[in-house]
Amino acid sequence: MGPRTPAPPRPPRPPRLLVLALVLLGLTATAVNQVHAAATRPQAFIHAAADNTPTSVATSSPTPAPASSDGQDTCSHLLGRQDCGFLGITKDQCIQRQCCWSPSRAPVPWCFQKKNEEYFCTTDIVSRRDCGYMGINAQECYDRGCCWDSTENTLNAPFCFLKQQPCKGYTVSSVQESDSALSLSLSLNGSPADCARFGQDLPNLNVKVAFETESRIRIKIVDANATRYEIPREALPPTEETVRKVEKRGYAFEYKENPFTFLVKRVQDGEVVFDSNVAGVDSLVFEDEYLEISSVIPKEANIYGLGEVMSSFRRDPKGTRQTLWARDAPTPKDQNLYGSHPFYMEMRNGSTHGVFLRNSNGMDVFVTPGKVTYKVIGGVLDFTVFVGPTPAEVMDQYTEVIGRPHMPPAWAMGFHQSRYGYKNVEAVEQVVQQYRQENLPLDGVWIDIDYMDQYRDFTFDETRYPQAKVRALAENLKASNQSMILIVDPGIPIAPGYEPYDSGMQEDVFIKTLTGKPIEGRVWPGQTYFPDFFNTNETWQYWQRQLGKTEEALGVNVYPWIDMNEPSNFCSGPCNKDAPNALKRKREDAAPQQSLKYAINNAGRQAPLDEKTLAENAVHKNGLRLTDTHNLYGHMEAAATHQALLKLQPDRRPFILTRSSFAGTGAYAAHWTGDNWSDWDHLKYSISGILSFGLFGIPFVGADICGFNGNTTEELCLRWHQLGSLYPFARNHNDIHATDQEPYMWPNSVLPATRQALGMRYSLLPYFYTLHQRSHRTGRPIWQPLWFEFPKDPVSWKVEEQFLLGDNVLVSPALTKGQIQVKAFFPGDGQWFDFSTLQAVMGTGAGGKDGRYAYLSAKAESDPIPMSVRGGSVIPIQAPAQSTVAATRMQPVSLIVALDVAGTAAGEMYVDDGASVQNEYNAMVSFQMDPQGQKLMSKAVLQWPGGNQGGGDLKGMDPAQVDAFRREVQHSDRIGKIVVVGLNFAAKPSQTDRSSSKNKDRDQKQRHWELRAQGKHGLHRRDVVDHGVSGRVHTREGSGERWTKQASFKRRSLASASASEHRQTTAQVPLLEGRNSTTTMPAAINEARLTVLDINGARIPFGDGLNGGLNGTEGKDPATGVSWKVDQAVGSLTVEGLGIDLFSEWYIQWGLA
Repeated sequence: MGPRTPAPPRPPRPPRLLVLALVLLGLTATAVNQVHAAATRPQAFIHAAADNTPTSVATSSPTPAPASSDGQDTCSHLLGRQDCGFLGITKDQCIQRQCCWSPSRAPVPWCFQKKNEEYFCTTDIVSRRDCGYMGINAQECYDRGCCWDSTENTLNAPFCFLKQQPCKGYTVSSVQESDSALSLSLSLNGSPADCARFGQDLPNLNVKVAFETESRIRIKIVDANATRYEIPREALPPTEETVRKVEKRGYAFEYKENPFTFLVKRVQDGEVVFDSNVAGVDSLVFEDEYLEISSVIPKEANIYGLGEVMSSFRRDPKGTRQTLWARDAPTPKDQNLYGSHPFYMEMRNGSTHGVFLRNSNGMDVFVTPGKVTYKVIGGVLDFTVFVGPTPAEVMDQYTEVIGRPHMPPAWAMGFHQSRYGYKNVEAVEQVVQQYRQENLPLDGVWIDIDYMDQYRDFTFDETRYPQAKVRALAENLKASNQSMILIVDPGIPIAPGYEPYDSGMQEDVFIKTLTGKPIEGRVWPGQTYFPDFFNTNETWQYWQRQLGKTEEALGVNVYPWIDMNEPSNFCSGPCNKDAPNALKRKREDAAPQQSLKYAINNAGRQAPLDEKTLAENAVHKNGLRLTDTHNLYGHMEAAATHQALLKLQPDRRPFILTRSSFAGTGAYAAHWTGDNWSDWDHLKYSISGILSFGLFGIPFVGADICGFNGNTTEELCLRWHQLGSLYPFARNHNDIHATDQEPYMWPNSVLPATRQALGMRYSLLPYFYTLHQRSHRTGRPIWQPLWFEFPKDPVSWKVEEQFLLGDNVLVSPALTKGQIQVKAFFPGDGQWFDFSTLQAVMGTGAGGKDGRYAYLSAKAESDPIPMSVRGGSVIPIQAPAQSTVAATRMQPVSLIVALDVAGTAAGEMYVDDGASVQNEYNAMVSFQMDPQGQKLMSKAVLQWPGGNQGGGDLKGMDPAQVDAFRREVQHSDRIGKIVVVGLNFAAKPSQTDRSSSKNKDRDQKQRHWELRAQGKHGLHRRDVVDHGVSGRVHTREGSGERWTKQASFKRRSLASASASEHRQTTAQVPLLEGRNSTTTMPAAINEARLTVLDINGARIPFGDGLNGGLNGTEGKDPATGVSWKVDQAVGSLTVEGLGIDLFSEWYIQWGLA
């Protein structure tokens, strides 16, 4: 690409004396131009022939003369040839210009334009084909007979580009149709050399259209004469397994015969969701190593997906060039990264559709005003279109094709600590101990390559990480229900005597060169070979044995973290011990060389495809070339690792973290967004990264908290822990060269904020776990963009810095330095409540003077991350045990019931043992407000061995089955507290009362922060805790059923104090002041109070507080231990001390006056 300078005037003509001399010699005007070009252009830029010999008559032969579309010969003329090249042009370069090549002894150009054909300088930036080289200027470009436009662009499109003709495309020659499919035969218009974008066009194609389901259509375009590479079934399940015969399809397929184009229309609203008839671009190009097709989109299209990349979530409709080529790079903005996901979702007019290109070859996908364009360097064009029309339906349809996300073990949903650079096992032990001392929950302890002997997989450095001590640490973690995760890289060092190398050579498990020798690379241990994971027999068995050795050495609570699997290489292509590192490659060596092949925009500069990875011409045992499978390497390693863990422990859910990924990797592994940086931009872009991977079918994803590269700051690390505590996968990880960033490094700021943030995460574990189970069933993400739930709200389409946790919790983080408040947008027209204070933050309708925006307090020193609960939802929570997920699961459940304007709400909670692959014991518990009255109802659908296939509840079990169920789910079976917010009291407090309440809440939060910093307890209205008491038994009349509380439970505040005094206490921090009071003081005039509280038929005896009975505003029933509080200012009712059975049907009804 040339420099960004204004285009100079056309170059001057040759001097008149030189022209006269050449004319006297009998040379043509074209030859005059060529002589002038040779005389004025630097010698280094004169091109030689393809074999590096000077172009001459003796070494060249004419190209067969192509015929025009009307059958006339366009290349056989000798006289009147119009020059199409430059001095030194080669035959291939000439053909790439769509020109004729015919060497001649006559003084005429050898490369010349076709007769009666016009050549244009395209105005479409996506259609440009490079005509220059790095550093070319306008005059040199004109000398080559090319076009020049140095206008700034974000697509890395060349400034110097070829003149060209439109490709003529293909015509439909025959059609075969059935009820479920359509087959079209296509014939090329013109000759194979007519289009010649990057080679000759294939003459005959087949289009196979499969109407696979009611909402999914597949359009596959292949070579009719030869078999081409397609993603093999071992990498991606064939769609035939999910094809359904349907009576009515939700889409229509139409095509145009000449040139062939097609469209897919959604029947419901008539929206055309894919249309390859795009004005101004080629309709279809299908060459051996270059495929191109486009589709019409709106000029301001709302497109999401296409990755992996660090960029905005909504792809820029004015200019996006997304390269898909797996690459080890420390997360530069807008460049291809570790994974490859050729899928996008588009929001259009409130409806959604998705498009998946089932192709693993390298490609560029362009999004420009009015179109999306695919440029692919191999394989076939195999599109699946999902017509939705809702975002949730598109995800269900997409993950049915690529594979549903795996269900993680419950412990993996906890918090994880890692770093590259723990010097020895004692350092890791100290981190674990410090977390326990600081009362910080921790479930996963990670060790990077530091533990290895000479960085070799499956070994231990006996000086720094002796195996015996690592095993002792693993056993200590297991005793505390914690797990260890060890990094494993794919590169196996070439070291005779090293068992993984010796057995790998013996079993022939490594990727080969074309000569049949293992291909050599270089990573951390030095020269290495790479396992061939497409060899699903010998290599997978080999990999299982190696992982099994780690399990045998350390125990069953040790899991693999697979890294460097793009695959990464410290050389570029094949390398021996003397080859230079790719990291030290000179800039001029890394610059792209002019090639007749299409160069995808690798590394943002069209870098060679083998840069920092293996040679693309390496070959697998099954004959596949790495040029086709490169993007699948990490995906196949994840699949092999997943199967290995299942073989080793058949009924234990695997946990794997992978860096590289492809469509479908979510069925096997979690993902992290790679080697990010400790800066505010990477904090912000972590949101778009996690949202994108949710669309890719990998919902269990996170970013390195506080950043991996560089040194974090106190404020940045605090904010990152607040946000990162809500990542689906939450891990603090950083580099060996960076400063320590464990949260306790800042005891007066980051530590208490992290304790509070992790308390919120662990309290939400029932909600997180239910979301994961739904994702496992339907593909629905854990984090969702706002438009996922509110597709009709156009403002939500462009919101980048907020997200939904599930359907019902809106998160509005602080993402900039020094920020003290967040301007949050509230989608829809319903009401929202603060998660911590439970006060309303947005009412119904259009909102206030700022519309549906509100300013939320986000002071780093006092406020938790702003979270809002959606009206109409029921959120299950548990008091965080502040140690592990396992301990938290045994805490009683509480429910936040946030009413909508109609007084309704609904939610659900899924429970199983958190570990088994096949869960014979599980429960789906649903909660529903009766819209006819103030009544909350529960229904439990239980599964157990021998139970009804459709499920049932505890009534269908005998006592032994009940005991077995409670034991096997390894989860609390009690509901201790219910908080209902959004109550509409008849008597409203005055505006003065509301202002006073808000000021009191603000002062209370500040006082709590001050006390907490001193190691004391302060009331904090953002604390959400459970409180259980011993209670007597109430019996419902006419029934033998009882609700009871069998034991006392001690809780801790979400916002626990940092000092040892707090760590040792069991005191309660109440949600609302005075909630445990048993006072019978009379209610104030017009103060709201309970008149009825009915729990499964057992009624609390209320009175007026003076003449007998209990106070309906606030009090406690001495007979049952149930307490309540009505807060008119907040609009809430809190009932606790319940002890209701989670797995039985129950109801609570109340009346208010």
